[in-house]
Amino acid sequence: MLELTRNLAERARTTIGVTARNLAVQDVIMLAFHAYVFLRALMAPDSPDAAVARRLAFTLLAITCCALVLTRGEVIRDQRARALTYRLGLFMPMPLSYFAMRALLPALQPELVDYRLFAIDRWLLGTTPAIWMEAWNVKPVVEWLSFFYYGYFLVMALMLVPSLLVDRGRRQQEMLAGALLIVTCGHFLYTVVPGAGPVAAISFNQPLQGGFWWNQVELAVATAGAQLDIFPSLHTAFPVYFTLHAFAHRHTQPFRWLWPILAFVATNIIIATMFLRWHWFIDVVAGLLLAFAARRFAVALTDLEERRGRRCDDRQPVWERL
Repeated sequence: MLELTRNLAERARTTIGVTARNLAVQDVIMLAFHAYVFLRALMAPDSPDAAVARRLAFTLLAITCCALVLTRGEVIRDQRARALTYRLGLFMPMPLSYFAMRALLPALQPELVDYRLFAIDRWLLGTTPAIWMEAWNVKPVVEWLSFFYYGYFLVMALMLVPSLLVDRGRRQQEMLAGALLIVTCGHFLYTVVPGAGPVAAISFNQPLQGGFWWNQVELAVATAGAQLDIFPSLHTAFPVYFTLHAFAHRHTQPFRWLWPILAFVATNIIIATMFLRWHWFIDVVAGLLLAFAARRFAVALTDLEERRGRRCDDRQPVWERL
């Protein structure tokens, strides 16, 4: 029995050492983010929302930790199985963390800062765009911009899922490193700068005159939105980041022809975030800054870690091939 205990302890130490050696920067960022969310949920006053947030945050943290031990610790020997486990265990908690935000943000019982964000807009522009865009409140315009706002979710899926499962090399690493940074920074700032947006803080002359697509947007926000998730605007950050990434790789397919389409879609989504009264102008500015920062981060991080798995460096590649 004593010998078995010693063997298990030795294997555990070996696994921990291999895990630490193979950890990538993005792994550490995701661990820190999920740990932060879990700690904030534990510190929140007791409430039904706090209870849900604690369970979700702990689950996402546990999934990430287990996935990293199994993959970076090389407990899973088969390379393809390890690559799939890593993708599911590290990447999937990223979008799922948004649902933790839906419970966590109200559980924190924050003091909303919409009046401060509105004051910044007034200082920069004299008003906030949602007010002067009210002149565009006719059904064709509302439907056009609602279509693009709702299409954000399709853009996310079409850009991230193929990169996760099919792409490889530097292009894949840049795309996913920047996306992970946007999520972690964005969700962290949600907990620091809580707000509900112009729709809750300003009395408009009339409701938006939309149809099918506007109804879909309202339904999505009401059923799945985190409600206090306005600063920064990730509806701005992600489409702009995808455009920057596609433009940087415009010498490759499909980005040779896709980047101007992404730029057009991103522009409409940015306008929609303000026109549909979800975001202040400063939220959009923060989203733009986050997109450009994520692009710089992704390039620098790829420069740092692209030698992993090559000659004289036996660490795992950041993204092993499926």
